[in-house]
Amino acid sequence: MYHGEVVRKIRINKGLTQKEVYSGIVSKSYAIEFEKGNHSISATLLLDILERISIDMDEFLYISQDYRLPEQADYIFRYSKYSNDHDLPALKQLLVELQSYHGKIAEVRIAEVRSRIRIIEAVQKIGKYTPTVVLAEDKATIIHYLTNLQTWTLQEIQLFANTLEFIDAEKQLIFFKQLSKSLELYLEYDRGREIFCSLLVNLIRETLDENLLDYADVLIEQLFLLTTDYKELFQRLCAKFFKGILKMKRGDPAGWKEAQRVLSILYELDHLTLAKELESLL
Repeated sequence: MYHGEVVRKIRINKGLTQKEVYSGIVSKSYAIEFEKGNHSISATLLLDILERISIDMDEFLYISQDYRLPEQADYIFRYSKYSNDHDLPALKQLLVELQSYHGKIAEVRIAEVRSRIRIIEAVQKIGKYTPTVVLAEDKATIIHYLTNLQTWTLQEIQLFANTLEFIDAEKQLIFFKQLSKSLELYLEYDRGREIFCSLLVNLIRETLDENLLDYADVLIEQLFLLTTDYKELFQRLCAKFFKGILKMKRGDPAGWKEAQRVLSILYELDHLTLAKELESLL
């Protein structure tokens, strides 16, 4: 369905006239043809129109594709869900689908999914979380892609968050310094905050594993500062858990009780996989 046809459907369902929606944006004749699917429109004008019908771009694109996620969002949703659930059959099916695509982005996604499959397989086989099972060529594909970025957008930040455990510490620091410049730009954007919070969760885990306690302390405080809304409740729980681990590593026995309290909440809410991953730090 063309954008104009979708706008028309939403406009009518909301009881809005063409004049109310298009006045001062495009002419009446252009609006009529636009809603018939005969005219395209610039992104700037489309955003103005969406403002008039009280809908944001993400939801509009979702409706435009018959209530299905756009390709990139669908990949992120599936990859995140399957990885968090340790759903190997679903991840392997996703890998098969990706292998039918070509281009740099497809290569990076294939490397990302294949790496996650190997890590989860190792967990199920030896009961240990180890990124050493990642193929050297997959690691190289991801690092090469991130290294050559001129500007980081949320997709690359999320890629880094998902794969940083098999990127060496020196590269991690370089990448984090590059992308941290974008943090202020995304503070008021919910999805941006969510991705930055996820990145900090994964980065803190790495620093605690490596006993980089002062660095972990700084990152934990950053995570606390970012997780002030109820929508960041899970990441704030992680921050509380990491604070407990940090105390334990510094010799404070009270940290164990704090960490256990967070784990009990996650288990009670049936987030078993996530709870077990965090529990491995104990």
